[in-house]
Formats: sequence, structure tokens, C-alpha cells
Amino acid sequence: MMPAAQPASTGAGDAAASGPALTSQAAHRLSAACTECHSFGGKEQKAHNRVFEDHADLAPTDCLMCHTEHKGSRSRITTLTQAQCQSCHTRTIKDFASGHPAFSASFPYEHPQSIRFDHASHFEKHFKEPSAADKVPAGGCVGCHLVAEAGRTIRPAAFETVCAGCHGESIGNRDFVFFRWPEMEANNIPADDVTKACGPNSGPEEGSFSAVGVDRPTALSGFLLDAGTGNTADYEKPMEELSRSMMSEGAEPLIAKARDHLSSAQIERMFAGLDAELRPAACAWAANKEYTRPGETKLPGWRADGLELRYKNPSHADPVIRGWIDFLAAIPSPPDVEAQGRLQRARSELLATEGPGQCAKCHTVSGREDGTLAVSWKVQLRSAAPLTRFDHRPHLDLLGPEKTCTSCHQLLEASDTVTSAGLKPIALATCSQCHAAGQVRDDCRTCHFYHQEHAFKKRMVQDAK
Repeated sequence: MMPAAQPASTGAGDAAASGPALTSQAAHRLSAACTECHSFGGKEQKAHNRVFEDHADLAPTDCLMCHTEHKGSRSRITTLTQAQCQSCHTRTIKDFASGHPAFSASFPYEHPQSIRFDHASHFEKHFKEPSAADKVPAGGCVGCHLVAEAGRTIRPAAFETVCAGCHGESIGNRDFVFFRWPEMEANNIPADDVTKACGPNSGPEEGSFSAVGVDRPTALSGFLLDAGTGNTADYEKPMEELSRSMMSEGAEPLIAKARDHLSSAQIERMFAGLDAELRPAACAWAANKEYTRPGETKLPGWRADGLELRYKNPSHADPVIRGWIDFLAAIPSPPDVEAQGRLQRARSELLATEGPGQCAKCHTVSGREDGTLAVSWKVQLRSAAPLTRFDHRPHLDLLGPEKTCTSCHQLLEASDTVTSAGLKPIALATCSQCHAAGQVRDDCRTCHFYHQEHAFKKRMVQDAK
């Protein structure tokens, strides 16, 4: 609760409520001397160095309202009391356990995770499966989280260390089907054009036409060609024109189509290694034939086979699949409704939870106002709420990592408020088991601080010579 407008006070403790010991003008002059050296991430004379829009009537503050001198050589002018906080925050809080407002219903998991991970399903289901017995990180919580780096948060270890044992193989099994030669009503590419571009005996078979393809194009190829994929009349002509170009130019026509939608330095990398596969495949498709590739390999890369062009055997953080997702994510929403639909379908193909490389199974995607998407490729540690602090380290040091973790972070049960982390919300009562009168410190400044981004404008001590 914030204070209403009131005269500036310069006393400490109970004096803060009884009136100023100096005039406001004198206090302001002394505070100006403080800010010659001290800087803050906001206005010096605003409460908490912030502008509270809902409390426009707040009176200016001065340094001497809390920091007073001449109290003896052992006194610290930075020490504050509960009474000083409550001289403005008029809600009386006798102690943390009984007076502090309740935490939110899903605290501290109110915000979406950057990397999806459901602790409850992993511990209660997946880790108990016999096939995972030799793959589960040892040590429970500390098997995945880097306890040695604990601070406000505890970052998880890298994918290769704690996730790859179970998920590495499944990622490699999710190929990226980029292009599919679809069902066509007729073969309108002259045999002479195919022979000229691809060599002798490369043209279509003689006789009546029977389409070699029976499926629709991929949504991504429909997006690149600005064509629908539901009816042959929508995509037949663009597909024929594309195959003519690919027979002689390889990947260049596809690169040009991608650049029509977004100019990006990464586009050529998205097609890296494609030329060698694409030319002979395009020749076969233009002749209404399936393409048979010579040999096979398990290495990641572009492969044309049958009627499809795939990026096979992707790995975690695969640059090609990530490049395509980033490409589609960076395209603003088109003004045309049909173009919007084509873009959405292409994105859905790549961002399905069981899509190429299973990227979207763990990496969260959020929309922006202009229609572009933000993809969380790395763990993003959430900033603390304004004017609050928390440090895992003293808690871990007190009881030891494993016991401390499960004292506060407990697996979600059916009756609990659902959270993105699969963990029970932490209630105030959990903290007050220790932070209570006569036990561990429970004053306001245990978790809250007054100033924003305090720093020094000037060097206080010269470097040693």
C-alpha cells in the first residue's frame, strides 16, 4: 500500500511519524549533496525511485527521511527499521507470518517458461519407465540444476548433459519435409525441355498421363510459391514453373522465393548443401517420375527421395531447422487474408510439437503485435519482481541442496493449481516455517529493498599504485 501526499520527514524510526526535524528546503539541499555521488535507476526524489501512475499524489522524498547521521560511531546510516517502512506503507504488518499479504495463487510460476519442462510428469511418469533407468540424471534436482551457480535462480545444465539421453534420438527421427511433388492434372512440361536440361533419356514416359504424385504440396512450399495447396488448380502452374527452374538452376529459384518474403543473411545457410540433391530430383519430377537417389547416409543433411525433399537426421540446435523457424517467425503478418493463412499453415507445420526436430515441444513461441513470433531458444531467467530479492545460496547452505529443494518445490498433485513448471505453488506459509519471530530474520528488508539500481557516480577510492 502506498502513502498519500504528506510533508517530507527527516527523522528515523518513530520520528518519521512525528514530523520533520529539518525544514523541507534544508533536507532537499542535504539530499542534493548525497546525489552528487549516488545514482539510481529512476528519479532520486520519487518513492523507490519510481513513478507510480496509480499514486500520483505521492509527496517527494529526501535522503534524510531514512538516512540520518550523528548516531554514534557504530551506527550505520543504511540500516532501516520496520517502523520506517511503515511510516509510508500504512498497512500494519506485525510480522511476516501473520501480516504479509498472501502470495499469488501460482507463485512463483506466474510467467510462462522459456523452455517447457513439466517436473511432475518427468518425475512421476517418464523417469519411472524401465527404458529411462540408465538415462535419468542422478541426484534428483541437483542432477539437472547447476547448484554451484545458485543465485536468485538456479540454471539447468545444458541439453547435452541432462536431456540428450532420452530426447536426442527422437529429435533425429523427426525429419523436415520441405518439399513434396504433388498430384498434377497433366504434365505440361515438354519432354524436349526436360531432355535439354537433364540429358538423354530423362524425359517422361510415352503414353497416357497418370500422375506419379497423389498428395498435396507441403504448406511451406505453398507459402514460398504464394499458392494454395488444397486444389491442383491453385498450385499446378507455380509448381511447373518452379520445376523448370530447378532443373537448371538448382536451389537458386527457392532462395529467390524465400528472399521475396524476407531479406535475411541466413537464407543461403537454410539451403546449404541442397544443390547436389535438387537438380536430379527436379529432373525426375518434371518428367512425372519418382527420384531414386544413389546410396544412403545417416549424416544430417538434405535428401531427395521418391517425391519428397527432406532435411534428414536433424540434431539438437540444428542450424538448418532453426534457420527455417527463425525465417518464418521474422515475417510480419501480411495484409492479405489468404497470405496470412498460408503463413500460418507453414508455421504450424514447423512448430507442431512433434514437428521437425521437435523444436516446439520444449521451446516456447509467443506472438508479437506485428504478427512476428519470438522463439525462446535458450533458458531465459526471469527477472525478480521490482524491489524484491531472493538468493538460493543461503537456503542451500542451511539444509543441503536435495532437502532444501523439495522443502519448497514440491511436485504438482491433481488438486493443486496448475503451473507451467509442474510444481506446486509456493505459499507464504512455506517461507514462514523458518522466517518467523524468534527464528530466521523476517523483517521487510530480508526480501525487499528501497532503491532501484543504486550505483556510484564517482570513484570512492583511487586505484592502488
